[in-house]
Amino acid sequence: MKQSGYKSAFHIYVIFFVLLIGTLATGFGMVVYNITIQKPDGHIEFSKWPVDFTKDFPEYVIFTGDVPQIKQSGLKLLQENNLWLQIIDANGNEIQSYDKPQGVPSHYSPLAILNIYQNGNGKDTVFLGNLYSGDNEWTYMIGFPVQISKVTMYVSGDRFASFKPVVLVMFGVTLFLLILSSFIYSFLVAKQTKHIRKSIREIVSRTYIPVSTNGSFGDIYEELNAMSTEIRSNDEARARDEKLREEWIANITHDLKTPLSPIRGYAELISDTNSHPGADTIKKYGDIILKNTAYAETLINDLKLTYQLKNEMLPLHKSKQNIVRFTKELVIDLLNNPEYEHRNISFCSMDDTVELTFDAVLLKRALSNLITNALVHNNRDAEISVSITASDRIKISIQDHGCGMKKEELDNLFVRYYRGENTAANPEGCGLGMEIAKQIIELHGGSILVESEPGSGTCITIEFAKRN
Repeated sequence: MKQSGYKSAFHIYVIFFVLLIGTLATGFGMVVYNITIQKPDGHIEFSKWPVDFTKDFPEYVIFTGDVPQIKQSGLKLLQENNLWLQIIDANGNEIQSYDKPQGVPSHYSPLAILNIYQNGNGKDTVFLGNLYSGDNEWTYMIGFPVQISKVTMYVSGDRFASFKPVVLVMFGVTLFLLILSSFIYSFLVAKQTKHIRKSIREIVSRTYIPVSTNGSFGDIYEELNAMSTEIRSNDEARARDEKLREEWIANITHDLKTPLSPIRGYAELISDTNSHPGADTIKKYGDIILKNTAYAETLINDLKLTYQLKNEMLPLHKSKQNIVRFTKELVIDLLNNPEYEHRNISFCSMDDTVELTFDAVLLKRALSNLITNALVHNNRDAEISVSITASDRIKISIQDHGCGMKKEELDNLFVRYYRGENTAANPEGCGLGMEIAKQIIELHGGSILVESEPGSGTCITIEFAKRN
């Protein structure tokens, strides 16, 4: 481990030595670098560009009622150069800003204005200018996303001769600091590399504690922190999925036992040679057995259907049909059902014909599930309306004025096997109807949105592209 650290230090020293030779061979390039900056778009400009930009910016400002406003061309120029701007009045209060970073205050004292001019704002260098309108005066600040020396920026090519001694001194100091820092930095890097390897082992063993650092390796530790957080999050998600899977299996087992228990019980009564039940009793027992058998078959078929839909194993038999007529007939069929014949269901559509390509069997199942769910989970006097509108998209709305849903119920409405709180009216529900409806709609390229408030009812909106 120790030898590996010294080996890393040696490699880093070699890199610094190469950089030193490169610095000696490219002295002129260093000078050019000191008197130029790179704009956000990648173009190279003399470092005096920010000063000129700030000085010329008032031409992009107009005054409306003695209030400065930035022209659209000025906003575009700021956006192209990735700059931010803030205008403050004589009292130091902000009156307008553009793309101002977080942390930039809205009020300044004179000392604060001087400080931000001298030291900038974080990674930005700030230049100031003044705006005048009559007797009024404003100060504007423009932030440049580069570090610009307030000494270097006034250097231009025609004054380079007088700047030569300064360049030579800077060059000599840079060489000395480069050699010194190469030794120091190499050992620091070796130490940090060792700590990084240790952190990776801790992440693997799930014992890693996030590190907060702003040093040279801050970005690496941020990545390690993010990696550890994501791994722990995945572990928690896997644990939740495992728990949900176990609960789901337990619920399915319970639901299958529910119809099997009476089937077995009544079958034993019929087969008991000592009981001698009459014909009416046998018919009664048989009806109960058939009812529970049908429920068990429905549950199994729903499980099979949701599995096929999820894995796209179910072929679609699409045809172009009139969705208005199709939905209207579905509502009529529900009203003809003795269980719902006295319920208040209305249908409305401004268009008599709206063509949509869909699988009639599957879409009927989806819409039936949604409307039936509204019937089952609301009072018998609750009004339920089904409507269809067609503009750029086809929308089918199912709205009731019933009891509505709480946020928890709304968030889990399409979660497999979730029954919600109001299940007393339909304890035999298998908790798959809403998920099946959502899967069918999405299989047709549609989307479903549910809005609900307790006491205000529920609105389900289904949308399809007009050509699907």
